[in-house]
Amino acid sequence: MNFIDDTLAAEWDELADRTGGATPFHRPGWFRAWWEAFGSGDPEIIEARRDGRLVGVLPMLRNRGQLRGMDNWHTFVFGPVAADDEAVQELCELVLAATGSSTVIGHLMPRDCTAMTAAAASRRCATDVQTLQRSPYVPIDQDFDSYLRGRDQRWLKQLERRRRKLAGKGQLELDVSDGCDDLPHLLDETFRIEALGWKGESGTAITSRPDTERFYRALSGWAAEAGFLRIATLKLDGKAIAADICLEDQTSHFFLKTGFDPELRALAPGLVLRHDMIKRSFDLGQTTYELLGSAERYKLQWTDQLHDIKQLTVYQRSIRGASTLAARRGRAVVGRLRATAASTMKRATPASAR
Repeated sequence: MNFIDDTLAAEWDELADRTGGATPFHRPGWFRAWWEAFGSGDPEIIEARRDGRLVGVLPMLRNRGQLRGMDNWHTFVFGPVAADDEAVQELCELVLAATGSSTVIGHLMPRDCTAMTAAAASRRCATDVQTLQRSPYVPIDQDFDSYLRGRDQRWLKQLERRRRKLAGKGQLELDVSDGCDDLPHLLDETFRIEALGWKGESGTAITSRPDTERFYRALSGWAAEAGFLRIATLKLDGKAIAADICLEDQTSHFFLKTGFDPELRALAPGLVLRHDMIKRSFDLGQTTYELLGSAERYKLQWTDQLHDIKQLTVYQRSIRGASTLAARRGRAVVGRLRATAASTMKRATPASAR
């Protein structure tokens, strides 16, 4: 289902170019791929216009009466594309006007969450804000050598020793492709590497789920055509030993998925690839290298900086809104009581009986 027609997509992309702050995750091509793989319910594209010209857009969906943002755990950041603060405010008002009992919008940056919360408060709607993720990123505001001096020197020396051992096995090289040539073969090889080791065994690899694989193939096709796709491969004597699927615009590099050959785990090909790709962002003069996802330990080896990614739930001032809020709060209380009871029982159980 192509729920974004070509005319709107062209306007949307032009608005994204004009505002300068929109990432690939805000583009119509991202949402077309996302909907093809994960969409359910009815899509609703919220538009703000002035004299017929698009000045704001936010893709939503309605499912079982609830209005939701078009995001999930494959999303890094979600939110409005808007020409100015007035357009953001108008989009917020339009979303709230379309809300039934409640609206849930996830993966918001703090600024967008604040704007939507303020709009909800002006309508005297109840809100609930949660932190979904604390997503690591490397700010590129100095030269690469200065950046490295701020990291763990012992760990970096260990990494350099591993690189030398890898290089001692053959010719080590980095290839970064934009996907314009032989993309299906490139994806097949990248997906194969990504599924090696624990991801394939645990069922979290891209190829473990048909909808996830469908999404990344559709996304890569659009991103390659739009100039956003980057597939980075670390090769040893021409054989791929680690690979990333990434998006990249003029300001930032977005690290989506990665994998490496587990037979070379002791030599850390994945970490060598990460080092070289972060260095590449510095060399290109980008603004940030976005590690995405949660603040996992291996990501925090590279940075101490985190984005707070928010989820906002808005409850309408209505009987349905009030009942939805009451039900949510009731579930939260039950959850806390169960957790407290489980903790109390564990403390009360003698260690010998555990």
